Amino acid sequence: MRTPMVMILGLICAPVGYVLILTCTVAPNWRDVTEIPTGSLDEVHHQGLWEICRDLQSVRELSCGQQDDVYFNYQVISIARGLSIASLVVSAAGILLAAWGVRCWTETPSPPIAGAGGVILVIGGALILIAVSWYTDRLNQIPNTVAGARLTVGYAVILGFVGGCLIVIGGISLMFSFGKLRSRKSSAFENYYPKRAAKPANRYPTGISNPIAVVDVPPSERTTTTPWDDDL
Repeated sequence: MRTPMVMILGLICAPVGYVLILTCTVAPNWRDVTEIPTGSLDEVHHQGLWEICRDLQSVRELSCGQQDDVYFNYQVISIARGLSIASLVVSAAGILLAAWGVRCWTETPSPPIAGAGGVILVIGGALILIAVSWYTDRLNQIPNTVAGARLTVGYAVILGFVGGCLIVIGGISLMFSFGKLRSRKSSAFENYYPKRAAKPANRYPTGISNPIAVVDVPPSERTTTTPWDDDL
């Protein structure tokens, strides 16, 4: 039995999305702070969930580990950390469960297990989407201790949005496996895909192995000869 397309799509989207949300979680680039009054014109502060990096673009100097307790103690940062970690754990569990249900190494996948993995993936993708959405909504309210005049969204937030959407799409695709389970239980599926192959020999009387032998061909009453037989 071929692996259904919905399962293949789910197993492609979910791992790709997981790599993106992993990068989003660890990258120090959720918010970029520029136009800092006390700094140079090319100074940019990249702020993430775990650390802050100071970037001097003219000399290409990047120094991470900047201290900012006011920023890290803000409620949105703490909640975003928890949601991101929870999303990674839940999504990993969903991918493992979905892979176990699809079972590409066997002929028959398990739709219930694959569908359950899809449900877990949807939850995992929703968690990271909540985190990046809430951070983006409070972008200007999050403490800005360096007093930068310009606050912009970093690439990590974009990766989180894309990765979360891919995981949700993959989870929804895997949830269509429940439909495969329903079709398997239907009478039409049982009639079209019998568990045992039909044996043609059972259609004929016992003891007859060659079906041609049971065909009655009425003998012709007279033998017709071809015109050229008289010349022989």
